[in-house]
Amino acid sequence: MKKEEQSPIVIKLSKNAGIKATENLHVYVVNTGGQIIETVQFRGNEAVLTSAKANLAGQNKVYIAQALPAEMKASEKNELSLLKMNAYEVVKNFTGNEINISRLPGIVIDPFPFHNCLVTGHVNKNFTIDGQVQNLPLCMRVHICNVETELRWPFLPIYYRSIPDWVLQEIAQKIVNFPPKPTPPDPPVNFVKVNLPLSSLTARSLIQNQVKAVPSITLPENVLNNLNSGSADTIRQTFIDYHYLIFPYFCLWPFYWPWIYVSTELSAVTTDCNGHFEAWELTFGKQALNIYIWVEASINGQWVTVYRPPLPCNTLWDYQCNTDINITVTDSRVTPCNCGIEGPADAVWFRSIGDSASALHIQQGPSTVNIQGVTVNNEGCTDVISLPYVTNPAGAVSPFGGGLIFQLFCGANIFAAGVTHYRWKYTGIADANLNSIPTAFQVTTIIPGSVSRPYLVKLSATDYETHYVNLGAVGTAPDIAYIIPNQDITLQTLNPPSDASLDPTWEDIFFDSAYLDTTTLTDGLYSFELELLSQEASGSFTVVSVNRQTFQVSQANLILDTQDAPDNYLNPVIPDPINPVAASLSFNVRIDNAPCVANIQDAQLEETGALSGPCGFIKYTETSQHVNLSFEASQPRNFATFNYGVVKGNNTVPTGINPQGFVISSVGGFTLSGGLFSADFTVQSLLNGCVGQAAFSENLYVASTATDGTYRLSGFDYTAGSTNYYYDASDVNAFALSNT
Repeated sequence: MKKEEQSPIVIKLSKNAGIKATENLHVYVVNTGGQIIETVQFRGNEAVLTSAKANLAGQNKVYIAQALPAEMKASEKNELSLLKMNAYEVVKNFTGNEINISRLPGIVIDPFPFHNCLVTGHVNKNFTIDGQVQNLPLCMRVHICNVETELRWPFLPIYYRSIPDWVLQEIAQKIVNFPPKPTPPDPPVNFVKVNLPLSSLTARSLIQNQVKAVPSITLPENVLNNLNSGSADTIRQTFIDYHYLIFPYFCLWPFYWPWIYVSTELSAVTTDCNGHFEAWELTFGKQALNIYIWVEASINGQWVTVYRPPLPCNTLWDYQCNTDINITVTDSRVTPCNCGIEGPADAVWFRSIGDSASALHIQQGPSTVNIQGVTVNNEGCTDVISLPYVTNPAGAVSPFGGGLIFQLFCGANIFAAGVTHYRWKYTGIADANLNSIPTAFQVTTIIPGSVSRPYLVKLSATDYETHYVNLGAVGTAPDIAYIIPNQDITLQTLNPPSDASLDPTWEDIFFDSAYLDTTTLTDGLYSFELELLSQEASGSFTVVSVNRQTFQVSQANLILDTQDAPDNYLNPVIPDPINPVAASLSFNVRIDNAPCVANIQDAQLEETGALSGPCGFIKYTETSQHVNLSFEASQPRNFATFNYGVVKGNNTVPTGINPQGFVISSVGGFTLSGGLFSADFTVQSLLNGCVGQAAFSENLYVASTATDGTYRLSGFDYTAGSTNYYYDASDVNAFALSNT
């Protein structure tokens, strides 16, 4: 007998159990705490447990179910999940060491449907910065929980501490007698009769807010009668059937929540720089998740709860997957997000020109690209912006223009290399058409101007103000430089010094290290160079050669991750097998501020030479005659795209004339020759259903591909002094065809 008690248990399926394929069926042994302590897959019609008979004699349970999904979290693999997927609980009737199963329910045999639900949202806080309220994203840790109620699942593991009858009856009486002896408000409150299936969050929120503010809800009469019945069973069933109506009352009495609700954490995720979070959660069949969220912030190196509203009125019952959950944090300890990005402490990292044009997205020579069949030298161009009117951009076809901002990160340990200052220089090395400028005629210029780095000081829990650290220029022209700000702001000299006590934080780990108005330059190819310097006792500056790994650039596909600057971005590289060094970071940039040209020519009847002219009319005699449409769409170096369209009448019948593409070559049925795009159309094809006559509008837009590294320069993007720089161009023309 003792030997039998210690032998493994065998679960056997009868030949009459109706099971043809058992490879996905499993046996699960669950302890009294609802935890799965053993899982065994069926082999044929048998599953052999390692659990001895003695271990199953108590309250441990045995279930048969389909395999739990591999992606399910370990914390979710429990009796609750088994019951949700309709697992079959085995009756522990032993024949020796065997348990024989004569038949299984069909719902167990068929694979249970699991679904992935995207839980997503944003976390923000309102800050007042420089007197303006800004809703800013936060860097938080978000805890996503699923809330369930014993009222809905009286048979689940939580039933071991199910709601006592006295709790049910006490809550029922509180609701029936609610509000307790209210003082008549002034003016009187209109009581609202609620008799609707509150399936929408909007309706539920309405009820919830009414209860919270002035209890003015009258429950349906049958619900009140059930609650007033005194029967615990009736009250329990009423709470189950009408939970969507009653839960706002539960919000008022936290004392009862531990008996009513169970919150299980599904995931803990962190937000990105936009305060966005997401997690994929498994759901069982068509069962919806009830999502409750609480939030932590990292404060002084510790995760601290900053948002944890009460259950259940902050639970999203029957959450609709992929619905944005917007959370506004008000905790005074939470500061604006710096995205949690930490740059390399011992490096200088060139992030980009503007927000997007990182070094590896600026083509270095020699480099060419094919645009509509034409080979173009695109050295110094970038590919970081979307271009209008082209579905397949040819690559790096955007020169730079307007005002350029150079974004840098300088690590806190960079000073250990003897570096105290930096500066940017530029040298023109080729003209607008990329004809090389002889070395003897090249001029190198330090980018001048005032440079400062913004930081925030905390005036109150939500009130911030922007202050600035002045970085220079230091020294006397042309030998000028800029102070490297300390990435650790607690070590930075602030002015006024009292700002150090106001929790100062840099607005970003990157700073705008230089600004250049390119409209003051001649279009062409320029070499830009970043030097690291030390200031001598005399006040002059000396270039410091540093370990080549000191110069970092953004990765091509990850602008917020770094890599060592390639050799062709270093100038010069001094070989050293132990410690190779570089004097500066350098790269070439194409500057082109030339405006586009858009000019629609008069329509012309080919057979007679008649032009549409100022009045727009062309008289034809035969519908077989041809009308020539032509226009100029250009930019001196072909850095532009165009869109030309012809509209007839009220534009309900399309003409089909809408060529678009780069201005560099023939496209869309229009031939480029002598600077003009042109095509011939028969009068009949233009009339297309109109009898005898029709009127047309021609519309042309030419869009520059130039960029400042953040935006495409369209024509209103940049102003220097009193001069407006219009990069794009447009034109409109009209003509009419008539046979009379």
